[in-house]
Amino acid sequence: MSYKLDDRNRVAFFANRRVDRPNEVDIRIFPKYDDAEIIKVGNPELRPQFTTSGELGYKHIWDAGSLYAAAFGRLTEATITRIATSLPESRLIYATFQNAGNSTAFGGEVVVEHEFSSLYRLNANASVYRNEISAFNGVSKYPRAQSFSSPTQSLLSGNVKLNHELHFDSGLDAQVTMLYQAPDLIPQGKMGARYSVNAGVTWPIQGGKGQLSANATDLFNTLVTRREVFGNGFRYTADDYAESQVVRVGYRYAF
Repeated sequence: MSYKLDDRNRVAFFANRRVDRPNEVDIRIFPKYDDAEIIKVGNPELRPQFTTSGELGYKHIWDAGSLYAAAFGRLTEATITRIATSLPESRLIYATFQNAGNSTAFGGEVVVEHEFSSLYRLNANASVYRNEISAFNGVSKYPRAQSFSSPTQSLLSGNVKLNHELHFDSGLDAQVTMLYQAPDLIPQGKMGARYSVNAGVTWPIQGGKGQLSANATDLFNTLVTRREVFGNGFRYTADDYAESQVVRVGYRYAF
């Protein structure tokens, strides 16, 4: 629902209820060996995950841009995630999909757009939220029955995204996006901070019939996900290099 106060101001309320059912890989019973000592297994007994979310926002518009501010909340029931367990006589970690209980996130977000000139436009987005994962326990049945548990976890987190757009008189357009994500919670542990820089450029040629383009994601290969997991009787850290550093060059011609 949204209400227009006048030509430059409006308020809005959003509510959403969604269900995420397990994917095929989530219930697949065959183990994966991405890591020699962390064995990933699905769980055919997984239940659906339900998420209820709401957002109350206000938007102000001016001649060259706008400001949007919002408060939001999210409650997830039966959170689907991998839970790490280990047998006493083994050094192997078994990461099995489980329903880890409830998790909540409450916070605020600000989005600012402003066109400083015909050359430069900025879009900035920042959010801060408190993430909490309730205490949970259960039984993992692979490779044999073993119990697991985790206490209540909470953490203040957030992210910042800056998107710079450049439009030159020659028709050349360039864009640079910078993203920073603060440390955040995961069931049984924490995910470290990470950042990335993406860039792209398009250049019309041949009287507008042709176009050259180039773009790069994770330009400096810094979007590394570092996870720290605390299981029952063990602890491990893992760095995930998601192969996000990609450079593409293209040419297009319209006849």
